[in-house]
Amino acid sequence: MSAKNKIDFVGKIKTALGLSLIVIIVGILSVIVQGGLNYNIEFNGGYLVHVGFFEKTDIANIRSAFSGGDFAGMDIQEFGDTGSEASDFATEVVLKMETVADNIKVLEEKVVSVLNEKLGKESFEIRQASSIGPKVGDELKSSTLKAIFWALLFILIYITIKFRFKYGIAAIIALAHDVLVTVGVLSLLGFIMNVEISLSVIAAILTIVGYSLNDTIVIFDRIRENVKKLEGMELDKIINISINETLTRTMLTSLTTLFVVVILFIFGGEVIRDLSITLLIGIMVGTYSSIFIASPILIFWERSRRKRLAKA
Repeated sequence: MSAKNKIDFVGKIKTALGLSLIVIIVGILSVIVQGGLNYNIEFNGGYLVHVGFFEKTDIANIRSAFSGGDFAGMDIQEFGDTGSEASDFATEVVLKMETVADNIKVLEEKVVSVLNEKLGKESFEIRQASSIGPKVGDELKSSTLKAIFWALLFILIYITIKFRFKYGIAAIIALAHDVLVTVGVLSLLGFIMNVEISLSVIAAILTIVGYSLNDTIVIFDRIRENVKKLEGMELDKIINISINETLTRTMLTSLTTLFVVVILFIFGGEVIRDLSITLLIGIMVGTYSSIFIASPILIFWERSRRKRLAKA
């Protein structure tokens, strides 16, 4: 094997699969222990109000104002771009509270009352207030599952047409791996950083599916070329050569994308924090699965086919 093809990825398959299995199991246990995923009010239903403060206001003081009574457990997030010349407000926050209260108007009046009492009248402006019912949240969960299902189905059909059925199955397994690992890690981060499953996180997961698939198709295309060019060589060696030949492209793409997402995570503020965390996890997992999950499945498929032929 030439110098550029010196990394034995195929030889590390068992270690990689073992690591993936451990992460998936830990993630599933985390979901079970927490009694489900940590959905935000978009899924569970609740009350959301966007408040702008004319003077610079410490978010710790805002949290302290809503620390007890009817507002215990309220989630308060600060916008990352407040205080700029383009904004009329020095501080902007979003107050989120899961509630089953029937009269949202009364709840809004209580919020205004607390702000008047603790932070001063005329110091703020209610920019937007809205509520989401639990029924809407259930419909969103159902729509999310349908979106992921149809995405995977059409991906399977496309890759089967573009390559062969075994390539499609390998890609789907790798994508399912990416989703399971990402959701599992997000569940674990729910303990540490209060990461929530929101619509933006779902959008990030679907983006990850597309990103990971792109890497996988590049490697599959090189494998297909090398199968013809290196006819007679063992599939294990062909896959190893193919992964090495596309490795530079894979790493450059992943690193440049990671740089952008890291910048989003650092400077994007609380509003897009969960989205950027999801993308960070997904890009790393997607790159890993393209190399260590999708391609090796072709080896297991071929070995299984040979065993069936031998028995026949």
